[in-house]
Amino acid sequence: MASLIAKKKGNKLYYYAVESRRIDGKPRIVHQAYLGSAERVAELIRDRTAPIPLGAAMRQFGLPAALWQAARQTGVWSLLQALWPQPRSGPSPAHYLLLAAIHRICQPGPKTEVADWYRGTVLSSWWDISPQRFSSQAFWDWFESILPESLPASTPDPLEEAQIRLLALWKEKQLLSRRLLAYDTTNFFTWIASTNTRSHLAQRGHNKQGRHNLRQVGLSYVLDSENGMSLCHHVYPGNVADAEEFPAALERITALLDHNGIARHTVTLVMDKGAAALANTVALEEAGLGWISALPWNQAPAEWREQPCEQLPLCSSQQPGVRAGASKLLVHGREYRCVLKYSAPFASEQLHSLTTSLAKVMQSLRRLAAELNKPQAHWREDQIRNKIQRWLSGQFLAGLIHYQLRQEEGRWRLQFDFDQAAFDKLLSRRLGRTTLLTNRLDWTAEQVVAAYGGQQPVERVFRGLKEGDWLGWGPMQPLDRPQASHPCLLLHARHLPAAVLTQTGAKGMARSLHGTIAGGTGTDPAVRSALSSARGKGTSARGLRPLPTDPGSASSAQDSGTGITAP
Repeated sequence: MASLIAKKKGNKLYYYAVESRRIDGKPRIVHQAYLGSAERVAELIRDRTAPIPLGAAMRQFGLPAALWQAARQTGVWSLLQALWPQPRSGPSPAHYLLLAAIHRICQPGPKTEVADWYRGTVLSSWWDISPQRFSSQAFWDWFESILPESLPASTPDPLEEAQIRLLALWKEKQLLSRRLLAYDTTNFFTWIASTNTRSHLAQRGHNKQGRHNLRQVGLSYVLDSENGMSLCHHVYPGNVADAEEFPAALERITALLDHNGIARHTVTLVMDKGAAALANTVALEEAGLGWISALPWNQAPAEWREQPCEQLPLCSSQQPGVRAGASKLLVHGREYRCVLKYSAPFASEQLHSLTTSLAKVMQSLRRLAAELNKPQAHWREDQIRNKIQRWLSGQFLAGLIHYQLRQEEGRWRLQFDFDQAAFDKLLSRRLGRTTLLTNRLDWTAEQVVAAYGGQQPVERVFRGLKEGDWLGWGPMQPLDRPQASHPCLLLHARHLPAAVLTQTGAKGMARSLHGTIAGGTGTDPAVRSALSSARGKGTSARGLRPLPTDPGSASSAQDSGTGITAP
């Protein structure tokens, strides 16, 4: 039988629920539960009689709210609405574009998942648009209306107009630097069948992920190397080489600069060696741009590129482990400034990759030689040579491993050897070295090396598109022109947090991303970078104002909120 007893401790009474039984004929307490003071007991009684919740509504606040607020603060939302006005009812193209961007950043996935994700975010309350309006078919229809497949030649490209207007917006809000622009290209393999003749973008070519058997789509991309802001892109057929794409990209870049009143001579374009060609060098000179390009190793003079690294001056502490020397050389029929860069960290990475590949190839050759020695082996010469050539197709491997294939008594015998002299030369004269070419004749070697480092943000974007969880774009399913173009426009939205940080400072950024700071929900590297900057400037998630329910006011929130429905 349970009863309530009180025990006095000090000057206060504390209550216990006890259960007593007779043991050997005497009453004994067999179980007791501490209840607390009289106030605590009264509180327990009140809670017992309170209404029981029937359901709970969960809403994601932090990152979706921050991106929506950033789109409003930076003017991106107003720009999209100006380009594609609101229809009489339902969402506008601006809603579809921005929602696709926010969804790609927060929870990448196909358009079939957008409606369910949108239903669970604060955007559904603020926009007051039914999730059923954001079906996969609705996205397809609206993107087709934005950029029809049969667009007349005289009609300007709406996405090109959006890029120009967006660049003007970044410039107006002083979010762009005028010093360095990074340019690079990549491609994405697709699952589009060879019999599908409707897509003109997906073509076969040299795939940078090694999927040469699949059709692919090319992408050229330009961003501000200093602030990381996206500037322009171009989607092109997958059978176009990087060097052939560059003239079209250069025309777009110069048009953007001229349209926004940015003097060409104040801009330095940083490129990888894929764009290095005589015709492109001439085009750059005619365009009047400053430029820095990686020079292919075989185009640099041998006596200059293989000079001992000890003769190269050490760079400052801003470039740890790097040596660089500059000379004026005749390249492509004209005198340019050539810079030889040696990076000890890069050399160690190359050496690690090379030794790993060597070990794998040596083991494969040894197993093949043993297989050929078996009595039941029946190999043709072309089969053996093709297999070995595939193994030696990696960088530097063909010059380090030599093999002999001869026929004895009707059977093929394999012998191979490692060229130690070639390996020593590779270590001392090749690994860790990069040759750079520029028309900035007054720049020092270290300035050229530091500027060439601005290429890394583009490479990080490409790695994120192919391997990361943010803004995933590949492998592609069957697509047409609008579906191929719109994800690149969404790359601009990825930089909205950085834009807010630049415009309002670290505290304003922390308010917009309070939910992400508190909950750690950011998946996009740009968001994490912005958060790191905000934290580095002394920003804290504690003590910030709660996120208001009005979408037009400043936002800061926990990662999710719960609304409880009582009977």
